Amino acid sequence: MHILVTNDDGIFAPGILALQSALRAIPEAMVTVMAPADNQSAVGHRKTLRDPLRIWPVTLSDGTPGHACSGSPADATALAIMGYISEPIDIVVSGINQGGNLAQDITYSGTVTAAMEAVILGVPAIAVSLDSYTEPAFEEAAVFAAQLAPIVLDHGLPDLTLLNVNVPYLPYGTAKGIQITRQGRRRYHDELVERIDPKGTPYYWIGGGRPTGDTDEVGTDLWAVANEYISITPIRLDLTDRSMMEELRSWEFLAKEDKR
Repeated sequence: MHILVTNDDGIFAPGILALQSALRAIPEAMVTVMAPADNQSAVGHRKTLRDPLRIWPVTLSDGTPGHACSGSPADATALAIMGYISEPIDIVVSGINQGGNLAQDITYSGTVTAAMEAVILGVPAIAVSLDSYTEPAFEEAAVFAAQLAPIVLDHGLPDLTLLNVNVPYLPYGTAKGIQITRQGRRRYHDELVERIDPKGTPYYWIGGGRPTGDTDEVGTDLWAVANEYISITPIRLDLTDRSMMEELRSWEFLAKEDKR
């Protein structure tokens, strides 16, 4: 089993260290680490096409080797799968992200979109996040990822589908169990902050508080994590709203749709 480990917090983030360490304990597993050189949180599915990409070897704090790249999390995944790593990759595990990637977070998350890039390239993938922004206690998430990866390889995943895993922040071994979930509904509290630089020119920050969401709707990822369950959400990259297709066919357009 050849596992590619990546993330969006940067190759020296504690989450990637915990994850690759747990995965190396899987019998007969080979682990390759390739991730962005610096923090790429919330970059989404950014792919570098107009600038050169550079890769260089690094040594993680536990002495294991890794590869840092100058691009995004999706770039790191693509570079590895498309041939920089000579041995074929069987599965990609992205994480462990510091902070949950729940509900609509997946559209922003570099952790999740690194996994998206893998499934686009035909490799099964898991994204793993810890629902804590301040306390990096990754053991529960790392151990669970190491249990899940061989199961995913054994069963396989449908085309263009990944698993998005979110682990509640709890003392090790105290999660209530596992819930298979659907996406919930996030509430974002972003604010536009305008400031003036020393030359008198305005500049802007997107600030505001941490996102919240509806934790009362049973069966969602937000509900599961709020109630101390590990959440597994299958995410499919076909975003088509099929019910809306039927609605659109009833609209009057300037040019009629060809229904052949």
